Amino acid sequence: MAATNPPLGLRERKKQRTRQSIVDEATRLFVAQGYQQTTLAQIAEAAEVSTSTFFNYFATKVDIVFCLLDAVIESAEARIVGRREGEPATRAIAAWLTEELPSVEQPYADAIRRLATIAESAPELRAEERLRLARLEDVLAAGFARDLGEPADGVRPRVLAAIALRGMLEAWRAWFEKHATDADFQLSEALEAKAEHVVRLLESGLRLIDMLPALPEQASR
Repeated sequence: MAATNPPLGLRERKKQRTRQSIVDEATRLFVAQGYQQTTLAQIAEAAEVSTSTFFNYFATKVDIVFCLLDAVIESAEARIVGRREGEPATRAIAAWLTEELPSVEQPYADAIRRLATIAESAPELRAEERLRLARLEDVLAAGFARDLGEPADGVRPRVLAAIALRGMLEAWRAWFEKHATDADFQLSEALEAKAEHVVRLLESGLRLIDMLPALPEQASR
């Protein structure tokens, strides 16, 4: 099911450009002079917006670093948890990666090259990244739980969610290490690589969870 998002109006496009400019300038400054050393005032000046306008978009520097990941989580919840009846979670995840995420990530293609380095540069950022990845794993678990007819915190949905999340991260890191310096940086290729790798892993994961014991109430029926 391809994405059918309506085109943005003029006001929304302007807001998106402003947000993108703030993220681009902030990540450039974080790399050039350090995350801790960069102030919100410097970011606003570089993005050519007033401080009050800046705060309409971001409350903290942490929010800038993880705004894309937050958007990814929101997109995943809409597409995977909110998928149509009868569509398996594995298929929904593959479709989300290849059909939905390009439009979410593409406006931040330049910043994406810098984000991994920035996220590793400060303990608070590493902690925040773990929290947000846990939220994404929760979304994936909820998607699998629906297929399995089990609670989202059950062993089998959590195992599949962990496989899917780690597969995405593994495929992204492998692709990024090889292509981060490419002049023609194609995020769609990375997302396709993610989808292929995750689907293969989940095919094995689905066979694995069949070997796990059923829930006690199911086993006693």
